[in-house]
Amino acid sequence: MNKTISPGTVGLVHSASTAVLLAVTALLAACGGHPPSGAASSAAVVSDEVGIRGQVSARGTKGALLVFAFAGNGKDVVNAEPLSIATVDPDGQFSFTIPPGPGGLTIAFLADGSNDGAIDGGDPVAILTSPALADLAAGDTVQLSDVSLDFSSGKANAGSIDARPVDAAGPARTPTDVPPAS
Repeated sequence: MNKTISPGTVGLVHSASTAVLLAVTALLAACGGHPPSGAASSAAVVSDEVGIRGQVSARGTKGALLVFAFAGNGKDVVNAEPLSIATVDPDGQFSFTIPPGPGGLTIAFLADGSNDGAIDGGDPVAILTSPALADLAAGDTVQLSDVSLDFSSGKANAGSIDARPVDAAGPARTPTDVPPAS
């Protein structure tokens, strides 16, 4: 059954959802647990998580923009379960945390014109994968700079990807220039 939701109702639902999310996060923190991945985009990276931050410089859309993280490289993002979901702010900033894991990471950007918060078949999606997003360990941080989105080709490109291990005294990974999509 499809229901029509007025713009005022969306704001109320969003406000209520935010309040519930904050309450759950506060309860988990009081119990010693961690909030769900991506629950608070400004949260500090906990030692058992990987922090991802970025800046989208060319949005490719004027509408709502979401970013999803998936385990693996080039996953079928329509049918896969995301590790984390975050919103891209109007100024292009985003951040979220994910659990560490072996293998690669796929980052998908959704131009969410239908405002349903899910990647459905036929939705405009731009995918970013890179060897620099592989084998991230707990406490690592990743900075994606100058991300440009091309929804017509389905590809996202980062000007640089700076992956830093948790041990700053250890060998730093250098920023990786990502070649343009072919």
